[in-house]
Amino acid sequence: MSKIAIVGEITTKDGQFDEYLRRFVEHARASRAEAGCLRFDVAVPKKGENKFHFYEIWADREALDAHAGTERIKAHRDATRPLQEDSKITFCTLHDSADA
Repeated sequence: MSKIAIVGEITTKDGQFDEYLRRFVEHARASRAEAGCLRFDVAVPKKGENKFHFYEIWADREALDAHAGTERIKAHRDATRPLQEDSKITFCTLHDSADA
């Protein structure tokens, strides 16, 4: 089975960056404790007002699907959606990585 990587960029509404980032960092920490989560990083550009990036690696599609189906994820999305202006998310199959 192939590892799955998710690369994303979130843009928050004006005045909502700190709250969204706080919630997203909590989400990343909780996700790293889940079976099959190999990596989950959150990065803020030096000159990126209202914007941050994230990178996740999951052991396989089954692990990602289990993660996506949790009540915690649904609650996270419901809580953060009103704070969000835009998101760009790309799902990738990992082909060459030190973690592969």
